[in-house]
Amino acid sequence: MKTFKAFTLLLATLLATNICAQTVTLDPTFGENGMTVIPATGTGQFELFDFDKRGNIIAVGHISNEDKCSLVIVKTNANGMLDQSFGTNGIVTIPEYNKAGVLALKITKENKIFITGNFENKRCFMQFNGDGALDETFGDNGKIILELGMGTLTINLENDDFVLFGSIDPNSDQPCILKCNYYGVIDETFGENGRLYLTISEELWLRPRSIKMLNDQSILIAGTWATFCKIDTHGNFVTDFANNGIRIYALESNGYPATTIAPYIIDIKEDLNGNLTLLVTVHEVLPTLQVSIACRFYPNGDTDSSFGVRGYYRYSWPYPYSYYYPERPQKILQNGDNYIIGAYDKIRNLNHSGILDPDFNHTGIYDCENFVFQDMKLQGTDKLILGGTSNGNLAIIRLSIPYKATEITHYTENRINIFPNPTTNYLYFNKEVKFEIMDIQGRVLLRSKKPVQSVNVSHLRAGVYFIKFEGGNVGKFLKI
Repeated sequence: MKTFKAFTLLLATLLATNICAQTVTLDPTFGENGMTVIPATGTGQFELFDFDKRGNIIAVGHISNEDKCSLVIVKTNANGMLDQSFGTNGIVTIPEYNKAGVLALKITKENKIFITGNFENKRCFMQFNGDGALDETFGDNGKIILELGMGTLTINLENDDFVLFGSIDPNSDQPCILKCNYYGVIDETFGENGRLYLTISEELWLRPRSIKMLNDQSILIAGTWATFCKIDTHGNFVTDFANNGIRIYALESNGYPATTIAPYIIDIKEDLNGNLTLLVTVHEVLPTLQVSIACRFYPNGDTDSSFGVRGYYRYSWPYPYSYYYPERPQKILQNGDNYIIGAYDKIRNLNHSGILDPDFNHTGIYDCENFVFQDMKLQGTDKLILGGTSNGNLAIIRLSIPYKATEITHYTENRINIFPNPTTNYLYFNKEVKFEIMDIQGRVLLRSKKPVQSVNVSHLRAGVYFIKFEGGNVGKFLKI
C-alpha cells in the first residue's frame, strides 16, 4: 500500500510539473508558420527592429554580396505580413555602399524611421517616412553626414531630444560620451565642450559598451572592466550613486581574476523599482568559450546578493558563437517577474531570484533551430520577436512564451475591472488603485503615484495597451 501511495504521489508530481511547464513554440499566426523571411542574394541579416506607433514592425539590416553591401529596411504588420505600401512590396533597398553598419534605430514621435550607422566609413543620420521614402525635410535629402570621428562603441536614442554616443576621442584616444541633437549638432554644455571623458583613474578607464536612460532621467554608462557610472543630462556624476557615481563590479568574487580577463557590460535593464540587472561578458576566457554573467544591483549601486548564486547567474557560449559573433547581440528583457536573456540562437529564462526557470520550455532554455538573432523585443506579454538571419536570409520570427507576473489572486472581490473597453477618453476602475499603463513594447507611458479610480487616456494613440495594477493584476484595453 505504501508503494502504491508513493507511486501515486510521484505520478501526481510529474503531471503537475508537466502542466506548469510550458513549451516555447514558433507562433504559427506570425508570417508563414512563425517566420517572415526576406530572401537575400548573397548573405543577409536583420540587425535591429522596432515597432511604430501602430504596432507595425520596422526591421533594418543588410545584404552582403561580394564586396557590396546594401542597406535593407522592411515593414510588416504586427503579425509579420509585409506592408505592400512600404517601399517595393514592403522592402526598401539602398545598394550604394561598399560597407554598411547599422548602429541604432528609432521610431520618432512623428512616426518616422530614424537610422544611424557607419556607411562608406562615414557616420551618418538618415530619416525615412512611413512609406519608406527618404524624408526630404531632414538634412540633405534625408541624410546628415556627421563629423564626429569614428570608433562608435554604443549609441542611445531613448530620449526624443538628444543622442548619446559612446566613443573614442580621435585626438586623445580617450573613451568618452558625446551628446548631440538629431541633426548632429554637439551639445557644448555637456561635459567638456560636448564630451564627457571616462577616465576613472590613472589605472582604469571606462570604454562605454552600453548606455541606458533610467526612470529618473539620469544616465547609466557601462562598459569595460565591469565598471558603470551614473551621470545627469549635463554630464555630471550623480554622487549619491555607488562611490561618487562610479561602481566597479568585483569579478574576483565570481571566480575570475580581474587582472587576466577583459570583462565588459553589454546590456542593462532597469525594473519598475529602479533595480538594475546587467549582463557582463568575460571575453576570450578560452579560445572556444565566451562566459557571461547576469547580476542585479539596487538603485544605489549596491549588489543584490540574493540574485542567483552569490549574486550572479553564470552562463557560457561555446565555439563557434564566440568566434563569429564576438559582442552583439546579448540582450536582456524583463517579462513580468522573469528575465529573458538572449544571445545568438538561444533564449534563457530566469525567475525573479536569478535562477533558471524550468517552467520555461521545460528546461529554462529555448534553442532557435537554423536561426541566429541580433535583436529581440517583447510584443505584449506572451510573444517574443527575434530579428536576425536564417540560412543566409533576413528573417524575423515570433515565439509564444509563458508569461509570469506577480502572483494574482483570482477571488472575484479582489479583481479589478476596467471600463469602458474600448475607450476614447477616460478609463475607469471599480475601486481606487495605483497603476501603470504600458504599450505593446512594455514601455511605461503613464503611472499613478496615488490610488485613483480613473485615468484620462485621450492623448494616447489608437492601439492596444496593457495596464498593471498594484498587486500584480494585469489587464488589456483598446484605445480608439
